[in-house]
Order: sequence, then C-alpha cells, then structure tokens
Amino acid sequence: MRVLIVGLVLLTAVAASSASTQAIAGSPPVGTFSGCPRDTRPLPGPLRTFERPVGVAVLQFVRTSFPKIVQTPPSQLVGARIRFVILVRNWLPSGWIKRECGVPVWRNSVALDVYFPRLDRPHNPVGHCNACAHLTFLAARTSGGWTVWGRY
Repeated sequence: MRVLIVGLVLLTAVAASSASTQAIAGSPPVGTFSGCPRDTRPLPGPLRTFERPVGVAVLQFVRTSFPKIVQTPPSQLVGARIRFVILVRNWLPSGWIKRECGVPVWRNSVALDVYFPRLDRPHNPVGHCNACAHLTFLAARTSGGWTVWGRY
C-alpha cells in the first residue's frame, strides 16, 4: 500500500512539474508530450469505426512509453482500460487545443479517458480519489498511424 501511495505522489509531482516547465516560452503547450502533432490526417469516418484501433494504440502507449514519461512503476498501470472515447471537437476542455495547436489538430484528434484500477483504492489513507485513477490522453492520426500526443 505504501508503494502505491508513493507511486501516486510521484505521478502527481511529475505531472505538476511537467506542466510548470512547459510554460516556458518556446516549449510545448501544457498537456502535450512534445508539442502539437504534425501532419494530422482526417479521422477515418464515424467515431465507432476507429474507436477500437485508437484505444489499442493508447493502451500500448500506456504500457510502453507512459511509464518512462511519468517515471512510475509499470505495475501501477496494470489493468488500465479505456472508459470512453470522444472527438476533441465535442469535448468541453478542448479550447486550448484549438488555440495552441490549430484547427486541423483540434478537428482531427480524439480524447480517451483511461482508468487505472490500481490507483483507485477506496482505502487510501487520504481518502478515495476517483480523479487520481484516470487520465485523458489525446491522440491523432498522422502519416505514421495513431499518435498519442498529450494528456489532460
């Protein structure tokens, strides 16, 4: 339990420090891993037709690259699953994407809410933390396939 709490604190601290360092002029917009994606492609039809492939790409990112970005043990991310997928243009907090990354990225990106069951502990000493157990990842289709380019 102590390891879980330490990992959660680390995850939160890394996210906060990442957000604050990205506010420096010339750095990527807050919430992006390395800036806005380049060469976004139109989404391939209605959401239901590509919801599964983009979900697979995001979960692959969560298993491989994300633990390095947040510097947290991969064991804390085991069991991650997609709760919902929504077009960024229909997602309320997406205004910053349109402003910072432009209309093509805003129009051609999706937001995926990922739930991390190992971080959702009802017996957490600080109390139940539903917000600690999920993150929203941003993905777009590029010439290289589905690219996970940010988090919210």
